[in-house]
Order: sequence, then C-alpha cells, then structure tokens
Amino acid sequence: MDILGELFAKQIKRIRERRLHILTGLSESEFLNRHIMPLKQFLAESVKDTQIEETHIPILIVVPENAVSLSYQLEKVRESINDMQLEHIIKPEWFENAEGVSTPDTPYLLVDVETGYGMRNTPPKKCVKTFLDQGRFALTVDEGIALITHFPEILQSHWIDLPGSVLIHKCVGEEVMKRGMLSSLPPAFGKATFVPTLNYLYYNYLRLYYIYEVTETPYSGSASCAQRLSL
Repeated sequence: MDILGELFAKQIKRIRERRLHILTGLSESEFLNRHIMPLKQFLAESVKDTQIEETHIPILIVVPENAVSLSYQLEKVRESINDMQLEHIIKPEWFENAEGVSTPDTPYLLVDVETGYGMRNTPPKKCVKTFLDQGRFALTVDEGIALITHFPEILQSHWIDLPGSVLIHKCVGEEVMKRGMLSSLPPAFGKATFVPTLNYLYYNYLRLYYIYEVTETPYSGSASCAQRLSL
C-alpha cells in the first residue's frame, strides 16, 4: 500500500475506534461507506507531497460538527490519552467559522496540513494574512479536533491555534452569567476577536480555550492547510 493509502487507512481505523458513527444513527459500515471511504478518490488526483513530518501531514479526514458533535469527539480524544475527566469550561460549539471561511457540512479531506509549529510566536491575525498570501487556509475548531484525534502527539510540542473559527461572544456571555462568575462582561469583550486554541503542553491536561487574535506566544502557533476537498 502507498504512503497516502496507509495514512488514510490509519485514520479510518481511528474513526472506528472512536465510534463516531454512534451519533449519526448509522451503523459503522454505513457511516464509513457513505461518508468516509468515498474521500479516498481524492488521494491520487490532488495530493503531490506525500512526505510525513512532525509538523506536516499530507491528508487529514475531518468529521465536522454537523455530522458528529465536537464535544463528543473531544471527549474521545481525552479518553484516548487517559486524561482527567473535566467539565468542558469552553465548549467547541461556542465557535463558528470566521468571516469568509466556508467548510463542508459532511466529512471531508484536508490536504497539506501544517500543525502550527512553524507559526509559533506569531499572532493568529497575522497568521491569517500570511496564509492568505500563500493561498492557504487557517484551520477551524472542527479541523483542529480532527488533527488531535489522529495525531494527539502534536499536543506535546505546542498549542494549536485555529483562526479559521472565532468565538461566539453570546455563548460565553450566557455561561458567565449562569455560573455567576461576573455580573457582566467587560464592554470591550464583544468587540474583540478570539480564536480557539487546543493545548496540553504546560497544563498536562487537554484544554480547549480561546486566545485574542493579536496575542503571540512562543509555544502557540496557527495551523493551516492547502485545500479542503469534499464530495
């Protein structure tokens, strides 16, 4: 089997292990045959660089929120790394695609993924501009969760910023009020843009949070891809 075929097969195995089909109402074989296996047709026609490196992944299967709950997928990652059980303070559903970002509603394939390691110490907002100039795309929260589903070891090297998505301020505001943490949010909060970030490094537990789009840290970088391919 060729390198991409092997990588595709490994990701299918991971999807089966995570039992992602459970929430779709389909059997495992129905889910795979209807939504995942057809993506294999894109391997030969679109992927030129098959080099697999620590910071570069040629292909990545993404199962978006519209297909399977991201909270469910995130919990499956947590279970796989034997992480402590914590209530999700920040929920994946609190994010939406950034302006101008369009992603498929059904499972799809990412091509030429850079994990964000090469963009460390660069603010997400600046990364988005760089990606635009390069003809690349910033990853979304759905795609970031797919990334750590298949390659959880990435969490050991850096935080993964995902500026293809932005925080929905209303969701956070409602949660803050419900928890009684603040009587109100700061006035400037609703005018700022925050993007999701996935981290494990320095915390030693899996954490979904958000980062201000102009913040730069030496251990955090924005992930990107060259293409999104769907049926």
